Amino acid sequence: MTVEKFGGAVLRTPRGFEAMTSIIRDRQSDPCVVVVSAVGNTTRSLAAAAACSLRGQGGEASTLLDSIATVHAELAASIGADPIRRRRLTHALTEILDVARRLCRSVEVTRQCSSRTLDRIMATGEDLARTLAAAALQEAGIAISEVDARTLIMTDEQYGVARPLTEPTRRRVRHLLETQGTTWVTQGFVASTESGETTTMGRESSNLSASLLASCLDASSITIWTDVAGVQTADPMICPSGYTVRHLQYDQARIAASYGLKLIYPTMIDPAETCGIPIRIASALAPDDKGTLIDAKTATAPVMIATVDNEEMTSVTVLFVTLEESLRAIMRVLESLGSSHADGIDVTTNMHDRAATIVVPTPLAPFVVRALHSELCQESA
Repeated sequence: MTVEKFGGAVLRTPRGFEAMTSIIRDRQSDPCVVVVSAVGNTTRSLAAAAACSLRGQGGEASTLLDSIATVHAELAASIGADPIRRRRLTHALTEILDVARRLCRSVEVTRQCSSRTLDRIMATGEDLARTLAAAALQEAGIAISEVDARTLIMTDEQYGVARPLTEPTRRRVRHLLETQGTTWVTQGFVASTESGETTTMGRESSNLSASLLASCLDASSITIWTDVAGVQTADPMICPSGYTVRHLQYDQARIAASYGLKLIYPTMIDPAETCGIPIRIASALAPDDKGTLIDAKTATAPVMIATVDNEEMTSVTVLFVTLEESLRAIMRVLESLGSSHADGIDVTTNMHDRAATIVVPTPLAPFVVRALHSELCQESA
């Protein structure tokens, strides 16, 4: 049994759905669970629609929901040529989005939006994605069983940041998913309380969903399929010389996530680590590339540079080299900036995490990232 999680950045285009079906077709010899995230910016648009409704801006909320409908209708149109199946898919998507429309109208009238109501609205994105993914896989001739994550993952009642209840979830998952030879399709992010109320588990918790399901099923692996080739030593948008980090230990991944590294989120590590399940982060558009493997084995210490932006200042953090090396590199970069730029720049270290952070004016951050990368990073053979 494997768990294959596909992110919204992959599923925002027809090509991404084609990549997903190709990957799952290649894995049909083994049972797997497919977990999907909301497409593209759907979750952000749903949150914005709820906020508009709360302010009484029903027209703006309706426009946002119409935009979501258009995106999903276009994706549905790219899935197969059977007109009957396509009509059924379009109807299913409309029914799902109508739930969000009704909830937003209620919020507009009452000018109240409880955390429970917001969770029901926010869950719409993953519901839409699950429906599309199931249809795409069926159209490709892959036998699947679609299951709502609300019937799998049980949480407490902290709406918006619900915490999974491990044992009830394990019982549910084993009861529903332990059918050999089956490909299951479900959604991330979404769960339910013991009484059946919809909950969501916080930012980027689709990866947590995948890790939870894998731990409950004693899966052999988890793959997080994205639109990039694994974890990079630096943001490729500002540092073209960055390269893929091939291996991280669980604890290194957890530390990197805590400093803002994209693709990894702390909550996804624990369930996998507890069961010793390796996590692979790879590009769905280049599935033969090894990507980044996260497991318990000793890793060659890589260099990691993460950037966290705000309006005026940016923190640039160097991870997993000795602090002595990091500080020497930072000093050389500061010297290259000159005294006029270097004055007032803060440098902090964390010995436990082997992290050195330099806080610089945001306009200087790209230069600092590239310079530190040049000083510290050499791709392993």
